[in-house]
Amino acid sequence: MSVLRLLILSFGFIVFFFQQAFASVTMERIEVAGGPPLLLIRGEFEFSDSPAILEREAGATGATVVTFDSNGGNVVSAMAFGRAIRALGLSTIQLRSSQCASACTLAFIGGVTRLAEPGSMGVHQSSFSPEDDIDGHVAVAAVQAMTSQIMTYMIEMGVDPKLLQVSLAVAADDMRYLTASEMEEYNVTNAQADPPKSAPPPAHSPNQPVEPNAPSPSAAGSHAPSQAEPSTDESRAQNFLIAYHDAWSRPNSDALRFMEAAYAETVSFYGKTLSRNAIIDEKRTFAERWPRRAYVLRHGSVDVICAMTCTASGIVDWFAHSPERGKMSSGSAEFRVSWDPSSGKIISEAGTVLSTDKGAREPLRVIAQWQAENGLCRGGSGDSDETLKACDRRDVIDTKLRNVGWCYGRPGEYGYQMDWHSCDESTHKNTQGAIVQKAKDLDGPAFRVSELYKGKLRLPDFRKRDRAFNSFRTRIRDGMKAGPNFADRYSVIQFGCGTGCSMVIVGDNKTGRPMDFPLGGEANMYLTLRFNLKSRLMTAQWADFNADRCYVEFLDFDGNAWKQLARQAVGSKDACNRDIAENLE
Repeated sequence: MSVLRLLILSFGFIVFFFQQAFASVTMERIEVAGGPPLLLIRGEFEFSDSPAILEREAGATGATVVTFDSNGGNVVSAMAFGRAIRALGLSTIQLRSSQCASACTLAFIGGVTRLAEPGSMGVHQSSFSPEDDIDGHVAVAAVQAMTSQIMTYMIEMGVDPKLLQVSLAVAADDMRYLTASEMEEYNVTNAQADPPKSAPPPAHSPNQPVEPNAPSPSAAGSHAPSQAEPSTDESRAQNFLIAYHDAWSRPNSDALRFMEAAYAETVSFYGKTLSRNAIIDEKRTFAERWPRRAYVLRHGSVDVICAMTCTASGIVDWFAHSPERGKMSSGSAEFRVSWDPSSGKIISEAGTVLSTDKGAREPLRVIAQWQAENGLCRGGSGDSDETLKACDRRDVIDTKLRNVGWCYGRPGEYGYQMDWHSCDESTHKNTQGAIVQKAKDLDGPAFRVSELYKGKLRLPDFRKRDRAFNSFRTRIRDGMKAGPNFADRYSVIQFGCGTGCSMVIVGDNKTGRPMDFPLGGEANMYLTLRFNLKSRLMTAQWADFNADRCYVEFLDFDGNAWKQLARQAVGSKDACNRDIAENLE
């Protein structure tokens, strides 16, 4: 087999993520009011793909910006697209909601001006397809030749070839997502260049969902940028996001009226191109299912970058209640939107649920935000602008909590006695000590397994059934090969995702199926687990940095789902430096 043939087959630099071929790339248009469309390149690069389709679309539409939704593919094709992008004078923008990983990064760096959200660009080592039977010496020669071509291409595009060293440090079955500082350091992004601009924003019209510079105090509170501050696209986008989540926290009729004006005619909505009517139908269904909602942006979490459009991301804590069904939902999610400043409308939306509170019976996360803002409000200088803004944010959260049926303090209480509780609550909760004692008693005979699994240990099928876990296959395989360590036949596998951050996967050694664990990531820092082979009970300890609290949580696993039995705060986040047993004494 010739070296050229090997290069064609190679899923080189930042290897093809799934290591198998899917559909070739396609071109899609994302309409932008007041300007030409964005061109979306979607799918995996194949050797047969020609950048002529990009040239035709750019010529026909006058587009100046390209974005991607691609896990990689053939490196030769990706570089051809990158050179075409540069020759056409196009810019590239990348959102986390539609990542550009593997060989796709080579196409991305072809942009004249390059903007990307942190975590949207993925890199790792080169490799060949598992189906290719390639002699080792020939493979080494092929990789060396391709590495030389990639380095030459990077220099041609003005990117530091040291980026290749970063990719070589990451295993081919893993993925490293670049931070904002890394992308700037290696010149993957060059935000200091003047980005292409669309036509200037028109004057406010009745169709816009919110006044660009100042949402009404009833919607956002006076913590939004004031009229005296510069009217930049970034500040307008920030204001829009505040108003959006405030509106979604209001009664259904008000919320849906805002949503109808907030979206463009067509939107890239969680990976699908949908009409505004279809999106509103989805929103209406959700609102009817959860008629009481409190959605609160985490202060300081919102990041906005504007060029022709504004890309924004952030974290929102939510609580939803359906009194009729007796259901409650609580958690945190990361949202990612693309907002057109010329029309004031969303053109792309995506997001990821970071954590949910299983069996939630109260708006824990929203209350934690209120407590944080209340501390800043009461503890700061009375004439400080930051103190006043914290008081405003607290008051907005206060209104949202009352709208979902939660009240602060009971008749006859004052000061330290006051706390948040259900407005129609007739009895006090158990004291803190009683809850902890009850939780400690749960590790008893009721959770013991009857017998231990002695059958054959099976491993996951990462090619088909368990493909969603492919990114962590080495860790999962190693963990499951070691045998069960929890509840008869399961392997609890915990691995790091950064300082103080860890993820957990539970593997069923009888079926080979890996499963997600409800805790982990940045929402549950310093996660410590206590469990054993003969019990279904899992004890978890973790810190919530935003609330400055350390929690001990007890969960029961029935083989399919996790049931939260009890959860109790045991102190500030520093308490998580102690052992679980110490915190339960």
